[in-house]
Amino acid sequence: MVDKENKVVIVGAGMAGLTAAAYLTRENFNVLLLDKNERVGGLVGTFESNGFFFDSGPRAFVNSGIVKPILQDLGIQAEYLENRITIGVEDQFFKIHSMQDLQEYKRILVDIYPENKHEIEEIISIISKLSDYTKVLYDFDNPNFVNFKSDIKFIFKKLIPWTFKFLIAMRKLNQFNIPMEEFLKSKTANQSLIDILTQHFFRNTPTNFALGYFYVYLDYFYPKGGTGVLGNLLKEKILERRGDIKLNKSIVEIIPAKSVVIDSDGDEYHYDHLIWAADLKTMYRSLNLAGLDDMTSSEIETETHRVLSSRGAESVYILYMAVNRPPNYFRENGGEHLFYTPEKQGLGETDQGDRHELINNFEHKSKKEVFDWLEKYLELNTFEISIPVLRDSSLAPEGQSGLMVSCLFDYDLIQKVESAGWYLEFRQTFEDQIIKILSKTIYNNIEEDILFKFSSTPLTINKISGSSEGAITGWTFETPVPVVNKLQDIPKSVLTAIPNTYQAGQWSYSPAGVPIAMLTGWYATQKIIKKQKNQKV
Repeated sequence: MVDKENKVVIVGAGMAGLTAAAYLTRENFNVLLLDKNERVGGLVGTFESNGFFFDSGPRAFVNSGIVKPILQDLGIQAEYLENRITIGVEDQFFKIHSMQDLQEYKRILVDIYPENKHEIEEIISIISKLSDYTKVLYDFDNPNFVNFKSDIKFIFKKLIPWTFKFLIAMRKLNQFNIPMEEFLKSKTANQSLIDILTQHFFRNTPTNFALGYFYVYLDYFYPKGGTGVLGNLLKEKILERRGDIKLNKSIVEIIPAKSVVIDSDGDEYHYDHLIWAADLKTMYRSLNLAGLDDMTSSEIETETHRVLSSRGAESVYILYMAVNRPPNYFRENGGEHLFYTPEKQGLGETDQGDRHELINNFEHKSKKEVFDWLEKYLELNTFEISIPVLRDSSLAPEGQSGLMVSCLFDYDLIQKVESAGWYLEFRQTFEDQIIKILSKTIYNNIEEDILFKFSSTPLTINKISGSSEGAITGWTFETPVPVVNKLQDIPKSVLTAIPNTYQAGQWSYSPAGVPIAMLTGWYATQKIIKKQKNQKV
């Protein structure tokens, strides 16, 4: 227990900020959690529209041995539902129940690309090995959140052997820390095959993550009531422990020398410790270095340059639809969570050269040229399709279904479209084209049964979450990452050169997601708790 006057201000009520606040209130810190939005959860949320429930961020959660143990450690109870992943290419589909289903993936790929049979066999073998190493990382609850002291047998029989396996797996995975596209080009010259394997990942994703992801598909789960439930449960725990949460508070200035943050209304919030669990570019742009010594200011300015000169990863376009078709129809056509590629050709130059050329020379392009590119981009892309009612029957009216259909998309391009004045037309065309593709392929004539639809773009995500470039998982892999990006260094990811200030969330470590956001939130609290104990000594 610490002195309740020890004030911690946390900026950002996403999963990282909520986790940090929940742990610090448990330790009796005086916690104030601030967020620019009217709800908690950040990118993670569930909302209702005319009786249909949709998820605004991740379609489901990956546990990673982190999410469920953290919630359990905090005394939070939730009901978790099964979330099976289906992969579909053209008219061939398979649902992933175990690692054995990797053989079905191989069969489908060989059937589609018979001329590449031997190359596919080698690639599948590599996927199998990397997935086995990934399983070691994911298949064991993070020791930080489990009390082993009362179970000595468990320590010697399971924890210590797992630790050795973990170190071996880390070493093996680090050998594949090169961009997935580069690695696969060393295995096959078939660009379409490479695209089918990779185009639902962010560009230049490390090979160990992308090709080891087959096991991760087995680690998905869905909270009853939607993904937003977990953020609300964390909020309830914080309030129960007398933490303070203030919403609709946008921080515009940080003055470290005075230990104060200031919001857009001019209100000041003083702190002993600050955790920034929001967009990192916003933090560095908000800094006022007056009153700091020259050495500290120089270190902060160096870090500011590194962060502001880097870029967020691709963003995402999401189409939301309410459909007058029963859940069973969708259960029989792909299931609750599907990665679907309607065309085996893959994006190829459409995403590589053509996209770059379009963005760099946008001012010289006609509207028709841009819309023609969009049509081709969507025809050849991979879509992530999520249907909440197939996990939880209460999330849509009886006999009807809500769908979320998404694909990766660049913030820069949609921003140029908005500046050109075509934004609403572009968004409508985006919606119509996706529906046209689905109607001709997986969901026959679905356009006839749509009750209502709407969509969000990278601009929507940027506006609502404040996430630079509308990024949904932090930094791009296409340029040097300005933060810690080695698993063994995660504890260091929360440190900054700014006095009494820590960072947490998807921007503090790369590659990131909800598990990493929550883990960095916890690590930030441990730094504060340790510092407080040392001060008392």
